[in-house]
This record gives sequence, C-alpha cells and structure tokens, in this order.
Amino acid sequence: MTLLFVVVGLARAQDPAPVAAAAPPPAEQGPSPLEQAYQKEYAYLLAERAELTARLAEFDADATQRIAAADAEIDRRQARLVSMTRAADQAEDAFDTVERETAAMDDATAVLATSMTQASETLGLPAPTDAAGVVSDIFTAAATVLRDSGAASWKEGSFFLTDGAQVDGRIYHWGQVAAWGVSDKGAGALAPAGEGRLQIRREFGRDTARALEAGERPEQLEVQLYEPERGTADVEKAGGLGQILEDSGTMGQLLFGLGCLSASLVVIRLGTLLRARRGGSRLVATVTKFIRDEKPEKAEAALATRQNPTARVLGTILDSSERSKEEIDRVVEEALLREIPRIDRFASALVVITAGAPLLGLLGTVTGMIATFDVITEHGTGNPKLMSAGIAEALVCTALGLSVAIPTLLAGNVLASIGESIKNTLERGSLALLNALEVGADEDSDAPGEHYERTA
Repeated sequence: MTLLFVVVGLARAQDPAPVAAAAPPPAEQGPSPLEQAYQKEYAYLLAERAELTARLAEFDADATQRIAAADAEIDRRQARLVSMTRAADQAEDAFDTVERETAAMDDATAVLATSMTQASETLGLPAPTDAAGVVSDIFTAAATVLRDSGAASWKEGSFFLTDGAQVDGRIYHWGQVAAWGVSDKGAGALAPAGEGRLQIRREFGRDTARALEAGERPEQLEVQLYEPERGTADVEKAGGLGQILEDSGTMGQLLFGLGCLSASLVVIRLGTLLRARRGGSRLVATVTKFIRDEKPEKAEAALATRQNPTARVLGTILDSSERSKEEIDRVVEEALLREIPRIDRFASALVVITAGAPLLGLLGTVTGMIATFDVITEHGTGNPKLMSAGIAEALVCTALGLSVAIPTLLAGNVLASIGESIKNTLERGSLALLNALEVGADEDSDAPGEHYERTA
C-alpha cells in the first residue's frame, strides 16, 4: 500500500495539467500527510538500498574468497594427480623391468635345462631331474671324458692311403682331434673319411708319423687337426616305417591305412579290368565273322570259351536274335547296363581317396602345428627337442597325404581309361553283331516292321 501511495504521489507531482486560474493560491502551510508518508517511504527505500549494496559487496567478497580457495584446492589436487601419475609411471616401469628380468630368468633356466639335457645325453648320464644334484655329476663326467679323449695311444687298425687303397697298420691317436697312421705302404697324418674311417688325404706328416712310431720326439710336429665325429648311435631314431607312423600320430596312421586301402582297390580294379579286356576285340571279330558266314554254332562255341563282359553281352544278343528290333534294343541296353557297374567298380572310391588324402594330410599338419605351439606356450623355445614331435607330425602327415593322393590319382586315371576302352569295345561289338545278324519274323508275318533292319 505504501508503494501505491508513493507511485500516486509521484504521478500527481509530474502531472502537467494546468492549475485552474480561478483558484486562489494556497496559503503556506506544513507538509501534508501524503508527503510525509512519501518522504518516510523514500527514506526507507534508501536505507534498504544501502543495506542491499552492503550485502552485495559482502557476497562478492565471500564469492571471491571461495573462488580463490577453490582454485587453490584445484591446484593442490592437480599437483597431487601429477605426483600420482609420475609414481604410477615409475611403478609401471619397475613392473616392466621385473617382467623382463623374469623372462630373462625363464630363458636362462630353459637354456640351462637344455644344456644339462644335451650334456647328459652326450656324456651318457641319465636325464636330469634336479639341476642342483646333477651339475656336479655332469662336470665330473665331462672332466673324465676330456681326460680320456686327450690321451695319446697307439692302436692297431686300418686306414686309407691317398689313392684310396685300404691298408692295415698302426694308428697313433692324439685324443679325438688328430691321428697319424703308419704302415709298410705309407704313413702320414690322418683325417676323417666318414663312418669312423680315417684316410691320408695328402702327403703330409710322414716324418712325424715315423718319429712317433720310433718313440722319438719329432723335430717338427706336422698335425692335421679335425673336429671329432659325433656318434649318431645315441641320437638317431630307429627309422623305418614304424618310426614314421609313430611320428605322424593318429592322422598319419589313418593316412597309411587309407593308402593301403587305395593300393588294394587299385590292384583289385586292375585285375578286374584286365580280365574284362582280355581278348574282347578279337572275340567280337570272331563272332561277327561266324555270324556273317552263317555259322551260329561256332559263334556260340567261341562265346562259351570266354567269361568276360564282351562274351556275356554278345551271348545275350545271340540268345535274343529271334526277337523284334525293339526287344533286341532293350536287351542290349539291359546287358550293357548290367556290365558297366562291374567295369566301374571301385572307381568312385578311388576318386574319393584322391580328393580326401590331401585334406587329411592338411588336417594332420594343422594338428601338428597346434601341438607345437602348445609346447612353445608351456615350455618356451629353449629346447627344440620338445617341438620336434609336433613339427614331425605336421611334415609327415603332409608327405603321407600327398604320397597317397598322387599315386591314387595316376592309377585312377589309367584305370578309368582302361574302363572306357572296355565300354567302347562292348558298344562297338554290340553294334557290329547286330549289323551282322539278320533277325526278323517270317516273311508271311502280318506285322510288318517287327524285325531288326540291318544297317550299313
């Protein structure tokens, strides 16, 4: 209400309406109640304005202080974040270092285990199970081998001369790195010739060999050093078909069985085709000649002496010679359809083996590589012997798959060509015999056309 009065007063104070000229000027007196109320309200508003201004200044100061504190807190937290990030990076670097050291230790352990295994195999010791317990045995055995291999001694034996002649004599072994041979036919420094044999490769070391034989100290030591031949008896496998099947795994054994089956089918099919083909063309010519010469009894006798598809088809035609053309055609077709499956026997099986053997070999290759990667994952790459089984399985399966598929493919194509030749002989023989026959009904038959017309 007070604000309403103030607004009304201000409106009246600013009203440009002229004062009536007839009214006399008012007498001077104190402010009216409305003016007093206006002044009072105006003073109150000024006080409110001053208070609001002070509160706004106080709020601005508090907000500035809070913003400054928040900025300081942000800076502190950013500094802490940077510190924590640096610490995390340092911890990650330390973890990477520890991981690399661990991997290096694992590799070193694998190399040590491989070295110990190889040393044990070379020295003839049992497979090591505890590294700490077998190291001393390895070094002791190695020292013994070195001492024994470094000994010099004479032995009776044979060696080869420079011209390749083998002679008997004495051989002076200087450890496993040098040797001299002495015989009545020649002497000199020896070198390995393979399979434990020694040979004088060139005229060298004769004086040294003679001096050593005489027990004297040679004036000049002429020696031909060589690397000791590694014995293969302990590292070579048994070999042969059994070892190949063992290395190839289950898939390789399946391929071997498939190869045996393929060979059996090829032999059976070859025998069948050779029996079916034997004398077929000659039999057709003989029977056709007898029929043209009107000697059917001789033709039947010639067919009776043979038991092959050609004889059976021609015999069927002769037995049906009194029938009509349509019936003879059906009989010939039936006879051919009866013989063709016998000729094509096992052909589809050989095709399946030809197509399936490489795929089985590829499957064996994949399983072998999977086994190899499993070994690498579990034991690492420090010991190649552990990976050799999977690699051998992969390669042997590939070889077996191709070894089965290629011969089967070649044999199948050859046998297919022989079978086609036999079927062509049957068809040509049937037509030749039909052309030679004069089959028909009696001349008085009322059914014209019911006879087989001879074609040119």
